Amino acid sequence: MSSYLKLFFLFILGLFIGIFFYSAKPLPITGRLPELIFPNISSPLTFIFTGDVMLGRSVNTRIQKYADPTWPFKNITSLLSEADISIINLESPFITDCRPTDKGMIFCADPKSVFGLVYAGVDFASLANNHIGNQGQKGVDETISILTNNGITPIGLGKPVFNTVKNVKIALISFSDFPQLDENFMSAQISEAALSADIVIATFHWGWEYQNKPNNRQIFLGHLAIDSGADIVVGHHPHWVQTDEIYQGKPIYYSLGNLIFDQMWSDETRLGEILKITYKDNILIKKEIFPIKIYDYGQPIIYPSTSDLK
Repeated sequence: MSSYLKLFFLFILGLFIGIFFYSAKPLPITGRLPELIFPNISSPLTFIFTGDVMLGRSVNTRIQKYADPTWPFKNITSLLSEADISIINLESPFITDCRPTDKGMIFCADPKSVFGLVYAGVDFASLANNHIGNQGQKGVDETISILTNNGITPIGLGKPVFNTVKNVKIALISFSDFPQLDENFMSAQISEAALSADIVIATFHWGWEYQNKPNNRQIFLGHLAIDSGADIVVGHHPHWVQTDEIYQGKPIYYSLGNLIFDQMWSDETRLGEILKITYKDNILIKKEIFPIKIYDYGQPIIYPSTSDLK
């Protein structure tokens, strides 16, 4: 076939294509592009949960020694800050006249230590635990004020906290079983939250210290929380990592152990877990555990992660 004939056929083909597109019915203008061409694609939503964070006693004296409130978080910040929502349990109230000490069971933390939480990207801090009242109502009030003024939302104050991230409405609610929690109140709070939230997060301060399995009370409360509408339950207080389970298709982590604490006397109290949970379209699609070990009375390091869907 001659080159002129080829050009003629290409011309005819181009003419037919042009006529086709010119005569085709245009897409209607509706204010958005057709979903058939650009489907609605949702982004994964990630949560980070940790065990006990105690910034008093020997953790505080180390912070003062190194003159660095970010010191406890140096090795874990990259993980905590990468989540859409990062949640800790804060065991030590902030108070202005906190005196450094390495002894005692009455905790306090220097207000400047809040910069460590900010540095680590903490979004929510549960105050529902047995140590938040160690400095009386003054310590509770000052802690709430310091957290709030630094962009960290306190939870566990008697009612759910709602937040919307990536168009997903989340309810966060925390309880302490010290003194013993009214399970009817707990169930009603979760049920009410579930009516208006896409995902309900429930954390508990519960159980016996220095045990690697939950007791019957923890199991009862964990199951009741799920039955009441919680999508995930995460616990702390035992200072050891405890077992987890799937109940009614929802995960319960009974204890993540310590994250930042000065209990250096045993491997169990130096070990903890950081939990990363991923949801997509309000469905749990991934669970990851990042084991940590505490050094120098308050600085954890992360070991290689293990991913699971068990």
